[in-house]
Amino acid sequence: MAKLRKTFSAEFLYKLAYRKFQKIIEPPRNRTCDFSLTDCLMSGLAIFSLKYPSLLQFDQGRTEDKALKYNLRTLYGVHQTPCDTQIRERLDPVEPIQIRKLFKAIFAQLQRGKVLEQYQYLNKAYLLSIDGTGVFSSHEIHCQNCCEKHHKDGSTTYYHQLLGAAIVHPEHKVVLPLAPEPILKQDGVNKNDCERNAAKRLLEHLRREHPFLKAIVIEDGLSSNCPHIQTLKGLNFSYILGAKPGDHKNLWLYEE
Repeated sequence: MAKLRKTFSAEFLYKLAYRKFQKIIEPPRNRTCDFSLTDCLMSGLAIFSLKYPSLLQFDQGRTEDKALKYNLRTLYGVHQTPCDTQIRERLDPVEPIQIRKLFKAIFAQLQRGKVLEQYQYLNKAYLLSIDGTGVFSSHEIHCQNCCEKHHKDGSTTYYHQLLGAAIVHPEHKVVLPLAPEPILKQDGVNKNDCERNAAKRLLEHLRREHPFLKAIVIEDGLSSNCPHIQTLKGLNFSYILGAKPGDHKNLWLYEE
């Protein structure tokens, strides 16, 4: 994977992200926020790539940590570093679908650099692993887009989840992430409905952006159901889906 490391350095990827973020149409600005959308997006990217556990710690670091300030300016191209409140105000109105352009651009670079070919596996198809993950959970902090869990004791848990997708290979430690799909509040009240609806959107976006991609979708037992399998077949994806006796009893009816 030496070619991957050389071609897709952090500097290259951050510059590519900066160019794509500059093309995103800016939502109307709050009068109290003068920071550009690009600076806020790149600051958000820095929070994740530098593994800051919270916006508050990043906010403290941007004023006290000289190394962070230097990296934000030279590596991420941030001209004015926003505080945590300003990041929220600027990024909350941005539709997640606009971020997909960056993932598509990286995918195109992987194709041109012949890196993607190294991930072909079965019959020259790519293994596409899909699964859900939590990105936020709180009993107090919430927004209008939070999913909710109502507990028997009357308390409520507010949370955000994403459905992640990545091209994987059993012989490569590095995976190639594709654009994730947010699991929305209106997707359903239980995990099955939420992930199923998000998976349908993710796969439709992927097929629209990559109409000739030959992929084998790998998912857990939540996806082993007729509606989802019909979606996979309709979009011309092969699939390997998990199934457990407790969740798919009919499959084991005739087991000896």
